[in-house]
Amino acid sequence: MAIVAVAAGIGFLAGRGTSDAAPVDASAAAPDTAQVATADAIKAPMPAGRLQAAAAMDAPLPDLDLPLLQIHDALRARAASGDARAACRLAAEHEACERHRIQVQAMDAQDAQLEAWIAGQPQPLGPPAQQLVEQRRGQLTAMRTQHDAARLRCEAAPVLSPGDRARYWRQAALAGHVPAMRHYASGNAFRLHDLMDVLPALQTYRREAERVAMRAARGGDVASLYLMAMAYANVETGHWRPFLAQSVTPDLAKALALFSVLLRHPAITALPDGHPVAATVTRHHRELQTAATAEETAQAAREAASIRLPDGASNSLQAPRPDGGMPDITTADCNEALPPQMP
Repeated sequence: MAIVAVAAGIGFLAGRGTSDAAPVDASAAAPDTAQVATADAIKAPMPAGRLQAAAAMDAPLPDLDLPLLQIHDALRARAASGDARAACRLAAEHEACERHRIQVQAMDAQDAQLEAWIAGQPQPLGPPAQQLVEQRRGQLTAMRTQHDAARLRCEAAPVLSPGDRARYWRQAALAGHVPAMRHYASGNAFRLHDLMDVLPALQTYRREAERVAMRAARGGDVASLYLMAMAYANVETGHWRPFLAQSVTPDLAKALALFSVLLRHPAITALPDGHPVAATVTRHHRELQTAATAEETAQAAREAASIRLPDGASNSLQAPRPDGGMPDITTADCNEALPPQMP
């Protein structure tokens, strides 16, 4: 007699990463409509309201251990005032709670399957079957225990729609918050289980993902460099193809440029010999070098020269996927301050 095994991929059921008006490019405004500041206006002190708003955006985000119900309204108010870190945190908290809800639903389904199997067996169960049933129940109990912290964190919290979560990710990304840029540009702001609910946001994403990712990459963010290098190289693994790769046109010269930058990036050079990430970067760079024409090689060199490398390994490349995807950022990542300047 066989008992229903653990349903593989509870984590996958939680979705993969993969509001909706196009962003306005201020630099594209017509010259005759631009507002020219006078010298007096430049010297004028910042209004009290703006000072208070700036101070609020610099204030620390709520403690990471607080329940979402307790911090939701404050985060939403700060996000509404333009706080990119608060928008990131709000989206990350709700994304984590949605993932928890789906995992709990999967465990509930496995409980029901187990009980249905037991009911369909001759009673009483024989000792071997009873032993397997108890073992399976123990596994499910242990799985639920692992989710206790998430349950307490998400309990009674309001639920954001998939579109609202994507909108907050986009807000933080367009404001220049680097972890949010990475998360949004990678496509992780969108989940397979509710993809049809966010089609308008996906259309917007497709238009701007490349620009967002390249902005972070030109600022030296190693994860964004990797995301764009893999997308331009159009690396096919026969499995999942990230949304970013689906949104850009493959370009050998640009891929070669980014992989050459990655080879020199402090976060990559600091890795120990034989590290799989360093080996992956080296392998793709070598393959692209071999395939490139002289013109593509020259173009890659010019592109690479425009990318700024950080002085040190300010961030690391966290377990990138072979398909060019990237793990979700965490709520803690939202604490990262906005850089003083972005390319």
